Amino acid sequence: IPPVEECSRKETKFFIWRSLKDNENDTRGLTAWAHAFYSHLMHALSDGDKFEKGVVGSRIILQDDLLWPMAKGCIHKDPDGRSIQTRECYFEPLSSCKLSDVDKIDFDPKNKAVQVLKSHDSDYDRSARTVYSSHSIWFKLTRMKFAFTGLPKTGHSEMTISAASLAYYFRPKPWLVKEIDERIRNSIPADLNPDRTIGVPIRRSDKCHGHSIKGSARGELDCPSLPKYLEGIKHFLDLDPLIENVIVTSEDKSACDEFLVLVRQELPKLRVIINEGDVQQGTGSGSKLESYVQGAANANVIASGTDFHASPSEGEVLRGNVQVYMDQYHCCHGQNIRFRIRRDGN
Repeated sequence: IPPVEECSRKETKFFIWRSLKDNENDTRGLTAWAHAFYSHLMHALSDGDKFEKGVVGSRIILQDDLLWPMAKGCIHKDPDGRSIQTRECYFEPLSSCKLSDVDKIDFDPKNKAVQVLKSHDSDYDRSARTVYSSHSIWFKLTRMKFAFTGLPKTGHSEMTISAASLAYYFRPKPWLVKEIDERIRNSIPADLNPDRTIGVPIRRSDKCHGHSIKGSARGELDCPSLPKYLEGIKHFLDLDPLIENVIVTSEDKSACDEFLVLVRQELPKLRVIINEGDVQQGTGSGSKLESYVQGAANANVIASGTDFHASPSEGEVLRGNVQVYMDQYHCCHGQNIRFRIRRDGN
């Protein structure tokens, strides 16, 4: 984050990440937004400009101030009473610099200070002070992520950078920190032992084929039936009969209610912890509170490899330098093999 006085200097360069043209119907979830931010950030820091050794950061990345669909219901306001309907309703700003510091869009070809990308893979003049992304959902691929940084060959990885960007992008406002803490305290019993706890994040809603959520993207997979998740619990009980807790979360409350009945019938000795209030209304997408609650579990029953893909980076954000082992996950669709993760968690 540069000093405020640096923001207005002509030498300070910017990359402005623009919303989709139909931004009010953008159905991307939090993780999808974070992935796009990470990809734009990596381009801005590496391929985006000639990276000078010893100089960290070549462009400052900012987001536009159009409506962020997930902030439609945000009740918090600016100190001046202005309603906030961007990511900054929930999370801290990306930079001390503001949109008022950047060059405005000017389609005059003679103005070399501004470049507006026509598509996500368009190239641009690196001398331009302000570069605006296209309205595409995609982003420019960065193939040489570390070539210009001067970083040593060991001690870092793309996963580390990804986790760091995720943690930075999702720095909650103080009011949100308080609310997350209160909900976790309400959901997680004080006597819960993580070593004897299984997490069951039930995949439902707009992630499933055949969903009926208006305005949502098409589903990604056939979501497993509840008995499939129950099989996963039994798998871990065979490995460790001392397991005593099951944390159940989902973006679909009815799935939690039905699964609770199923567990009580089949495995009545287990204590079931239900996470309350974990739905982003109108999107069908689970909030990141689910990840915080599931962080209390030592093993997880997940829907597919798509869930497993995000687990290492989220784990690193939530619990520090975490190691993720394949045997900590039971995949209902049996797709763990898609992700070549070494046994040491790297």
